[in-house]
Amino acid sequence: MNAVIDGLMTELEQLLEEKVAEDLRDLLGEYKQLEGAPSDRLKQFEEEFGIALPEDFRSFYSKKDGSGYAFHVLYPGNEGDGEYTPFYLMSLDEMREVKSYFCERDERLDAYYGPEEVQRLDPEIKPYLFHKAWYPFATMAGGSLYLMLDFDPAEPGTSGQIIMYVHDPDFVYYIAPSFTELLQASNRNLRTDIEEVDY
Repeated sequence: MNAVIDGLMTELEQLLEEKVAEDLRDLLGEYKQLEGAPSDRLKQFEEEFGIALPEDFRSFYSKKDGSGYAFHVLYPGNEGDGEYTPFYLMSLDEMREVKSYFCERDERLDAYYGPEEVQRLDPEIKPYLFHKAWYPFATMAGGSLYLMLDFDPAEPGTSGQIIMYVHDPDFVYYIAPSFTELLQASNRNLRTDIEEVDY
């Protein structure tokens, strides 16, 4: 088990308790009741896709298999951004389903953009727009945005880093070096910049 992830999950639940709007208390209740994915299901997921999930991600999912549809618990972004895109965590089954039609193939960025736009890509990410080595795990309800685990980073990056796909205009952005750091930043944003969680 991962003590850092345990602490971040406890803090997240406390922050949600403080910040969730009254009309979303039912979703919060459901989130609290959510169980984790058993280790054999996590192993099966890894074997199916030929990957090893990062230890911190595995640790979170062993306690909570996602966050429940449309219950946004992640608010990535830099400190002081002011506005943060909300994401909910997909279950392993949802991840499997999304992977069947999104990032199930490789398409390079230069097939869509000229050299100038390709230069804007964060250096940690290989120049793809869709890539088989990217695994969506969080999304925004009703939106075409995904947070993804990246298992094939560029040289300055790290395997298992977090990247974000944004639709219209379609592009990918570097978010955090690890799931732990994503959670740390998200909790900080919830704690300091977000007055109320509502939709």
